[in-house]
Amino acid sequence: MITQLPKRPNKSSSSTIAKISNNIRLLTNMFSMSIHDPENSDSEDNQVNDRNLMCYQYDVKFDPSIAEDNSNLRQKIFKQARLSIQKIIGRFSFSGKSLYSLKRLDQNALDSVSLESVRVDDQTYSLSLTFTKLFEVNEESAQNKDKTTPNYKKGNKVTQVLNVILKNIIDQEGFKQIGRNSQFFDLQSRADVVIKNQNNTSTLEVYKGITFKVSPTQQGLYLNSDYLCRILRKETAQQYLTARHDIEGQSVLTKYNNYRTYIIDRVDYSKNPRSTFLYRKTNLQISYAEYYFQNYQIEIRDMQQPLLVSKIKYREADTNILKIQEIFLIPELCYMTGLTDEQRKNKNAMKEIATHTKLTPEQKYSKSVQYCQLFGRKTIKSGIRISHTDNKIDAIQLKAPKITFGGKSFIPEHGGNFETRAPTQDQVQFKDWAIIHHKNDEKEVYKFIDLLKNASQAYQINVNDKPQFFAPEDFNPKNWIRLLDKDFRKNGVPQFIVTFSNAEKNPSLYREMKKFFSSEGGVGIESQHVTPRALQKNGKSVASKIALQIASKLGKRIWSVETPVGINQNTMIVGIETSMKKIRNQQVIGVVASINKDFNKFYSQVDFRNGNDIKLPTLSKIISSAIEAYSKNTKTVPEEIIIYRQGLGEGQIQYSHQLEIQAIQNGFINFKQGYSPRFAFFQVNRKISEKFYQQLYNERVQISNPPSGTIVASELTQNNFEFFMAAQNCNSGVCTPTKYTCLFNNTNLKEDQFWQLTYFQTFNYYNWQGPIRVPAVMKYAEKLAKFTSETLEGVANNELINSLYYI
Repeated sequence: MITQLPKRPNKSSSSTIAKISNNIRLLTNMFSMSIHDPENSDSEDNQVNDRNLMCYQYDVKFDPSIAEDNSNLRQKIFKQARLSIQKIIGRFSFSGKSLYSLKRLDQNALDSVSLESVRVDDQTYSLSLTFTKLFEVNEESAQNKDKTTPNYKKGNKVTQVLNVILKNIIDQEGFKQIGRNSQFFDLQSRADVVIKNQNNTSTLEVYKGITFKVSPTQQGLYLNSDYLCRILRKETAQQYLTARHDIEGQSVLTKYNNYRTYIIDRVDYSKNPRSTFLYRKTNLQISYAEYYFQNYQIEIRDMQQPLLVSKIKYREADTNILKIQEIFLIPELCYMTGLTDEQRKNKNAMKEIATHTKLTPEQKYSKSVQYCQLFGRKTIKSGIRISHTDNKIDAIQLKAPKITFGGKSFIPEHGGNFETRAPTQDQVQFKDWAIIHHKNDEKEVYKFIDLLKNASQAYQINVNDKPQFFAPEDFNPKNWIRLLDKDFRKNGVPQFIVTFSNAEKNPSLYREMKKFFSSEGGVGIESQHVTPRALQKNGKSVASKIALQIASKLGKRIWSVETPVGINQNTMIVGIETSMKKIRNQQVIGVVASINKDFNKFYSQVDFRNGNDIKLPTLSKIISSAIEAYSKNTKTVPEEIIIYRQGLGEGQIQYSHQLEIQAIQNGFINFKQGYSPRFAFFQVNRKISEKFYQQLYNERVQISNPPSGTIVASELTQNNFEFFMAAQNCNSGVCTPTKYTCLFNNTNLKEDQFWQLTYFQTFNYYNWQGPIRVPAVMKYAEKLAKFTSETLEGVANNELINSLYYI
């Protein structure tokens, strides 16, 4: 078991750090909180002194009992009963199952609350309270004494109580929680967006809202508040199933139980609303239709529809064992969330949606301050003070790395994007290549070849302008494959092949051709798909990107990025990412490792994980194979390995990552007995609500995104080794930083060397000239996992494991 997270490594000297960075001050949406003696406190215990606020927890029981997932009804009951209960116990907060108060009730008071009856939805409910716990609410208790334990936030009663208090405030303001991640939306703010396509018209609902949380840091308590939007479709899952059948992996929302969201794992066609199950409340069989009527007063209209199945993970209270529960949902009661691919292609609709979702940094920061002021006004009497002005933090801006092409080296200005037409680092020749296209596209194909040859000259890529041509007469992928297979068997495979076609001619053509080229049972050849429409605007620029993409797929180095001082030249960097889409109920894990000292040649492999598994079955084998590829390419072995792992949530640190760290160490032993390189393992979280802003003083004060290379590693972090990084150069919308939490580290690297290495590698992604959000190996791993799950639907040909065939 991981009992303690790694502590922060030492930093280099201040003079060394000054050479690689600049000190900056930033604004943030993290606002300082403090706990004091409450004004006009309701406590009778005389225990409430300055910074000594006592909280009493009471469990709440309802009679008749309420369904476990019907938190909406419990909130309704308390909304009606709040004033009556408050006369007896004073101000309180309600979490759905527990009540938190500053007042200790005697038995008579408890009994008087128990007599409270409330009528909601033609049903009378009685409430009863049972005292369960007393604890102190202060900043010290909110911060775990050992802030380096893996689950320091989990089970922290103080932060839970503070979050409950804030949730009660936002609920009283008329906001409704959607989903499980403390996201609250003003349903009155709804804006409808009508999308008109050739075949149909659909309507989206856009809601504006807030997400917030209380975060203990090494400097104290902070309130994190951020503006957000949610897009819902008016289309039900039943309507979606009628039109198509690929609902697995889609997210749906149910309005009847407090706008909860579910990921659909499968459709059960053997069940319908008349099917029965054992209802634990009565220990009797009941139909789904009866259940929904009894608990939500909903009558199901279509009794023949199949049921949707969503798997919910939870841990048993006593054993902490991970369990999987299947939830059965009625399609006509589920609403689809998010946007379809067809809707995303509608430019007019996306522009209208962007007016709600894409705020400027100034607008978004202003929203955070407004929410902070609201909470501050509402909590002051409870002894909780929130400052909307105490949110300036120290940060540093790392200097950008030197980028080297074949004949040119430079440092991007201000860490920004670059577009340099210079020779590639490796010499590249497109000699023996082929192109397949519909016979009617012959003129377009010749235009593309001319564009490719001209665009490639700036990079000194030598393009043979007389490739082998294949021109089938239809868009049937079987005919395309048959034509190529016959030639390959006779003449061998070329260096690479280009498929030239618009996707709408046959949507399956791209996928089937990629399987033929890249899958385990395919020919194992590099391929590039080109869409004629993409060449209509800025054709030469598009052709330039295609030339570089093909070169990188062939394993050629386009450019290299400077390695920070102090990094061992025999270092390997590994990225691990998980696909969103599943294959046969299995998640795809992409693993990409650098196999040269410049970190720009790669080994790529995938792992498959069952839906209820928490470990990567073949990770040990993949790690040992990556080390073998590194050894074969460099004639040595990695002495240090830095691993970046896509974040899976704080609750899974203990149970998932300890297995992965063990698997990685087993991979070292599998490679060679006694081989034990130093390594560091980072959880990388991109789905965070923390934001940073810089204040510019021009003609007027402006709020803008933080500069590329921003590192926040002091006030807002824990004592364990973690940091925030804003690597990307964000010129539109609001920059979301990335959070790096170290779960294992036995290297001798200093903290600033980790910052630099991580930042420098964001410049090493060949599909973009400039920094991206994460190190390049992570982006490649993301592309690999997505390509495998959505296109290949299986393992790639072994001939391609040392290439970037998936970008």
